[in-house]
Amino acid sequence: MGLANAWILLGLVPVIAAVVVLPRVLRRRRRTDAAVPVAHIGRLTRLPGFVAAVTRMRLTTTAAIVLVGILGATAALLAARPIVTSTEKPATFTRDVVLCLDVSGSMTDVDIDVLARFTELSEGFEGERLALVIFNSSAAQVFPLTDDYDYIAQQLEAVRSSLDGTGEFSDAFGGTLTGEGASLIGDGLASCVLAFDRTGEQRSRSVVLATDNDINGTPIMTVDEAGAFAASRDVRVYGIDPSVAKAGDSDDSAEFQRVVDSTGGEYFVLESADTVPTIVDSIEATEAALVDEKPKVVVTDQPTLLAVLATVLLGGLLVLVWRARL
Repeated sequence: MGLANAWILLGLVPVIAAVVVLPRVLRRRRRTDAAVPVAHIGRLTRLPGFVAAVTRMRLTTTAAIVLVGILGATAALLAARPIVTSTEKPATFTRDVVLCLDVSGSMTDVDIDVLARFTELSEGFEGERLALVIFNSSAAQVFPLTDDYDYIAQQLEAVRSSLDGTGEFSDAFGGTLTGEGASLIGDGLASCVLAFDRTGEQRSRSVVLATDNDINGTPIMTVDEAGAFAASRDVRVYGIDPSVAKAGDSDDSAEFQRVVDSTGGEYFVLESADTVPTIVDSIEATEAALVDEKPKVVVTDQPTLLAVLATVLLGGLLVLVWRARL
């Protein structure tokens, strides 16, 4: 334990000097004062009651002086601000996950289920930042990376209700129809990879991509090129395929799985009951990038003990003064 304002204790020096010197000066002054003759005072001073009263007064006065001294020292220590200093080197888990949803016509019937899985996915995380990007012939960001899970749930519900007709049509869907063709998966995946910010920081980055890999049109980037682009940026892709009952049932699903595997991610079928927990476990197990921050000096005030002591001393002094009628 240390003192943040130790210089305050220098103020105790004149106080201590005054307490030591002043009584001596007063005693010398009393000795030089003219004495008042009183007859037979010796008899009075020898009375047991008088002796007891003088003794009690002296003890009480001495105790009061001691209490005042300790109280003053305690107050000075409190004013000097007792502190405890420690050095911490915090480690922060920094996971970023972009939910990437194909909203083309061939996906409309299953997008609601996918969004339900996305909601489950967001509920399984704690501390991760999530974003949602939807794509068709072009990509649109519904919300950027954030760890506000109430906002995430609200936005996922808004997109879901837009798809099933129970809510207003989201403006984000308009941004998915600015190109030619439909379900341009390579372009959509590349856009999702570009949604990651803080590129200069050491952070883990994952894309959870839901698509049936049914391309209609000529994309700027093929699925293979988008997968290679993701891998070049250390982004793992976790694929959710709603078009098949099991992996490899179609050429499109086989290609989808191959691209996902090339990024170090995993491929899942939507109907599998293990899809969501497995994705969460995989991301938490393999995407936990620990970023060691610079050591920080933490200063914590520790006034409690001295404050309690000062309160007890003050209470004792007041009782003593009251009893002694000082």
